[in-house]
Amino acid sequence: MLLLGLAIMLFLRPDRCVAGSRSVLDLQPCQTTSTLTFGTQKATLYNLNPYINAWYVFELKQPNGVEKSYHLENSFPDHQSLELDRNDGLVLVGDSATERCVLWKTAADTTLSSATGGNRPFVELCNGKVFLRNQSAGHRTRKEWVADLLRDRVRYGESITNFIKERFFKDKYRLATKVQQQDTPDKGSEEARSPIRVSCIDGARNMTLSAPELNLMVSGEPSGGFIPGRWYAVPGYDGIYLSVVTPGLVALDSSWVKSNTIDPLDSIEASSIVYLVAFDLSVFDLRYAVGTDHPRVDWSDRVPASSRDTTMPGPDGFGTIYPLQRTGKVNPREVGEVAAAFASGFKRTHGAFKWGDLSRVNHGSHYGFMEEGVILSTLQPGLATLVVYMDGTVEMKTWDESDQPTVQYIRYARQNGVPLLEVDNETCDTVPGKLVRDWAGANWSGSESKLLRTLRAGACIQETERTSFLIYGYLSSATPSAMARVFDACHTDYAMHLDMNAPEHTYLAIYRAVGSQFIVQRLVKEMAEVDPSVGGQELPRFIGYSDNRDFFYLLRKDQGEKSQ
Repeated sequence: MLLLGLAIMLFLRPDRCVAGSRSVLDLQPCQTTSTLTFGTQKATLYNLNPYINAWYVFELKQPNGVEKSYHLENSFPDHQSLELDRNDGLVLVGDSATERCVLWKTAADTTLSSATGGNRPFVELCNGKVFLRNQSAGHRTRKEWVADLLRDRVRYGESITNFIKERFFKDKYRLATKVQQQDTPDKGSEEARSPIRVSCIDGARNMTLSAPELNLMVSGEPSGGFIPGRWYAVPGYDGIYLSVVTPGLVALDSSWVKSNTIDPLDSIEASSIVYLVAFDLSVFDLRYAVGTDHPRVDWSDRVPASSRDTTMPGPDGFGTIYPLQRTGKVNPREVGEVAAAFASGFKRTHGAFKWGDLSRVNHGSHYGFMEEGVILSTLQPGLATLVVYMDGTVEMKTWDESDQPTVQYIRYARQNGVPLLEVDNETCDTVPGKLVRDWAGANWSGSESKLLRTLRAGACIQETERTSFLIYGYLSSATPSAMARVFDACHTDYAMHLDMNAPEHTYLAIYRAVGSQFIVQRLVKEMAEVDPSVGGQELPRFIGYSDNRDFFYLLRKDQGEKSQ
């Protein structure tokens, strides 16, 4: 209510509109188009990335100049393609057969027109082999609504949110653990399929940690608590594991301290809970989707005036992704296979650089992102990037100009700041990111007074002889230096930041379908406040309703894939 009162008391900032922008379609390097004229109408079909073959735009022009565009999603991109039919719609060209799909009867009576609107994110066409995507109204919490109002419509709104965050929310979500000593040290080993144990200091196996607010069930938990760094399987969810540590208990490369490449831990940070969740990537496919509102593609207010082109509504020349449509949820055909989802990175508001070298190049280096092989915001050099290629391979890397030719083979990508961990090109050692200690140049956020300790999430990939694990970290009160410590202990050579500051921004949940119902386990209890209920039935985020924020999600691979 404090935020809302401040918003009402202040002058509203007017919208800023710039004409003459280009379209997101102009950003796609490999798109193909086909056009047919029939009668007085002209139809054009865009395949936005034929290598991925998932997103299409169908455009229909009337003789009176009226033009309508429809965003289509191919349900089976590996096995069928879409082509124009001269008579009344599409031809679905499959591996062994073709099928006609009627999209209109007359110019005034089209299946597509009747499928738009009504806040239906996905509408089945062609017997479910194609979906029409519709822009939806995404859910947001009251706190998010007020924060967005302040930032978008109120003069000095960002400064107001920073003031409130520092005064009223500092360490609000910190979880302090209780450490107990065991008489008998832990000599047990995790499952053969589990990740490599998190490296901890000597004596950690003689300890147990309490797990406040934890909402995931695990197998084999000792009665006294969790042994630091050990991985515990989540029962009923093959390939998902949990570990509990604190930044003060993980083992540290002494050279980092000697070389002054990370900041020391204070007592609060050292004892704050870290929850790590690992996903076996031989069991799951990783995917990404933008929210109904975020991240946007217009200009971030953080960008210095010298890096902004006022003739364009955004750094790529457009201010929205129209004619593409944001649904903010998982496609219905995938819902039964969703095993987990977690919130992604910063909003566009904070997703660019205000200071440092990156603020002075590439229009301020706005964080880029791709969905279904389509570039929605250009991937920028120098930024930490999570990439999923067309064959399902997952990689984290610092994007470079030399990576640009690979864009056509990328299915999903999300950038978020600079690396927490990276490999030194000269020594080949894993080291903290060059900007881990640079609050301004790295855009770590936190507060205007450079207080970096807050709730933060991040991710890394651990490679083992058998498989790869995507590891998500929930650090209840941490700085980037503490994040580098924790992820280095996870036996990885690269790590990146995700979102921060509140449980809804660092949300992670795992799902299991039982009939028409979903069993949902959120990582921490407070995350439940995000999800609404309808008729007494709890709706899981990103699955049961459209959300305003972008997210990653994991699908269970079919048994045939797992056995190969």
